[in-house]
Amino acid sequence: MLQKRNAKLLVFFLLFSFVLDQITKLLAVNFLRPLEPATEIVGSLLRLKLTFNPFGVFGISFGSNELYYVFSLIGIVVLVYIALTLEDRAGVIVFGLLIGGAIGNVIDRMRFGYVIDFIDMGIGNIRWFTYNLADAFITVGAVFLLVREVFYKKKVE
Repeated sequence: MLQKRNAKLLVFFLLFSFVLDQITKLLAVNFLRPLEPATEIVGSLLRLKLTFNPFGVFGISFGSNELYYVFSLIGIVVLVYIALTLEDRAGVIVFGLLIGGAIGNVIDRMRFGYVIDFIDMGIGNIRWFTYNLADAFITVGAVFLLVREVFYKKKVE
């Protein structure tokens, strides 16, 4: 059953994550250059380096650009429906962050044909994939939902 009281909470966190993601990408494009060395924030652990990802998650190609749109839009619609059926506020907040991040990356792909990434983490030459705040919201949201599903046991009445 749809929980109308969750709609405002969902929209707030969806917009929060989307706007924050878009602002940070705008700042990255305006202050970083793609071919320049990374700017160290916390030594080599956290650096800023502008990259443009025309592919999917972790830079993996899944085929034509249309597939990225189709899968993303289907995923967003499904996640919005699930979020509006939840009864707990924490779940709605996490879904809002996750959906806002997904929309942020879809908007990039539609506007530019690629996703703007700029957060570079690792130790020395051992680096994680460069990502953005949208990716962080999606990843943290997915991990939270997975942990909650695995460890949270509903009381059987």
